[in-house]
Amino acid sequence: MKKYILFGFMLTATSLSAQNVFFETGMNFTSYAYADNDGNSNDNIEPGTGVYVRAGLGSIGYRSSFSYGISLNQFNATGGNGFDLYDWKVTHLGAFAQWNRYFNDDKTFGFSAAFEFSTMVSGKQVLGESSFKLSEYDEFKGLWVSPRFGLNYQVISSNSVLLALGYNFQIGLNITGGATESLSFNTHQLGIKLNIQ
Repeated sequence: MKKYILFGFMLTATSLSAQNVFFETGMNFTSYAYADNDGNSNDNIEPGTGVYVRAGLGSIGYRSSFSYGISLNQFNATGGNGFDLYDWKVTHLGAFAQWNRYFNDDKTFGFSAAFEFSTMVSGKQVLGESSFKLSEYDEFKGLWVSPRFGLNYQVISSNSVLLALGYNFQIGLNITGGATESLSFNTHQLGIKLNIQ
């Protein structure tokens, strides 16, 4: 038993000594899929744009790394039927864990897979001069789970700073909202990531 404790302590100490801090930001391009109680979809919901910010800590490995942190995402959309036009302004706060794998030794090109939990912290629908709180609708409430997959390319590398460009695809599923309607989203993300070692 003492060997396992010692091994765990050494592993933790090694991970802590190899940690880096990262900051990531970019644009979200979000598409929603909505279905009412009868399963009828709403084809009037158009993709919208927003920003995202992620920050956290990561451990550095030979060709792979693990990171975790917090995120703030705008998942916006537009819509209408030709007479009434509306905008959804939706902001989620979340926490994530992410695994990164590099394809080459110099870590210039890599793949990432993340799992994120989030909840809506701000949401409104703007219809003409009127504004409605989306937090009053069950399909927006609750806990959302979001798998996220991405590719990144490192453009600047030094002993202490790494800068990478990236593309990510994220899916959002509401798992605790309790709504009879169905709502989910897909987001394409383009951004930059700064690692400080």
